[in-house]
Amino acid sequence: MEGPRPPQPEEMADVISFVDQQLRPQENWSVGEEYPQAFHPNNVKNIRIIRDEKGIQAHALMKYSLTKTPVGLFKAAVIGSVVTAPEARGQGLSRSIIENCLTEAQTQGCDLAILWSDLFDFYQKLGFELAGQEVNLLIEDPWDLPLPPGVRFVKDNKVASEALLKLYTQHRVGCIRTPEDIRNYLRIPNSHLYTLWSANNELLAYAVEGKGADLKDHIHEWGGGVQEIILLLTQVRRSLGRPIRVMAPAHSQNLIRQMVSHGAKTQNGWLGLIKILNLQNILGKVHRYARTLGIADLVLENSSEGYVLGFGENLFQISSEVDLLRLLFGPHKASHFKALDSQTATTLEELLPLPLWFWGWDSV
Repeated sequence: MEGPRPPQPEEMADVISFVDQQLRPQENWSVGEEYPQAFHPNNVKNIRIIRDEKGIQAHALMKYSLTKTPVGLFKAAVIGSVVTAPEARGQGLSRSIIENCLTEAQTQGCDLAILWSDLFDFYQKLGFELAGQEVNLLIEDPWDLPLPPGVRFVKDNKVASEALLKLYTQHRVGCIRTPEDIRNYLRIPNSHLYTLWSANNELLAYAVEGKGADLKDHIHEWGGGVQEIILLLTQVRRSLGRPIRVMAPAHSQNLIRQMVSHGAKTQNGWLGLIKILNLQNILGKVHRYARTLGIADLVLENSSEGYVLGFGENLFQISSEVDLLRLLFGPHKASHFKALDSQTATTLEELLPLPLWFWGWDSV
């Protein structure tokens, strides 16, 4: 066996063919089209393969993502397309290739790694845990909200990436993107863009449904003002003639409240499987954010028995790394820990959980 290692440029056709055969055997498009940023020539150094004389036997990839939040920038290694050929399973190849990815991610200064999988037991052994928060909203019945005069609803992927980026950057949490990133995303197979335009031809809101074989029937991207998004979702539901699901970060409270008031049903879920790679860097960001909020005496640090948090002499011990992860990124809240007094819990909840989110186009 040779690897884990990055493929050579001349091996990329074999890499994509291998992943297509293993993960997309029944689709009429390639994973290279479905994940254009992950399989981009500029990202080849972050792909890992193991091969022998028969060819590629295992594969995984990373895509580094700088995510802006009110707390600061987080560098994440987004991991996906993890697969081992059936005849090579049971030899620890997937474990080896993921461990190699994590080592490289730490070398590259990543704060955390995240992936999406239902193989919870396997990834828990590698230090990943379910954490973060996602709200899934179901619009079952049509909403009776007419468009204002002059406002247009359009279903068409031919929209200037700069216009979409202008609305996207209004999100306070999200991966940093360029117009070229969005142009590549707009070409993803089975990805449908819905937009709302003013009488002056100004883009008011957008929503994206589907992404190749993933996120079918789910709106996983949206942007614009809350009222404009509500109007747009009304038109999408009416246009499709069936219920639709909208994925939202838990911190988008205003949009969630508005949708629920119109009858949307909610289901809470996890953001994904997360592994902390640089805890001290993350804690440093929390401390700096606390000071911007006027909280000067926060204690949040490692101890001989786990982790300590609180204020002044009113401290609380967390022995479980899983509890710390879920306190930092949700869904745990400080008030869930009975050992904390109410004042300490209330102050901590001004800081935590951190509003982490990865939009659907950024997932791999």
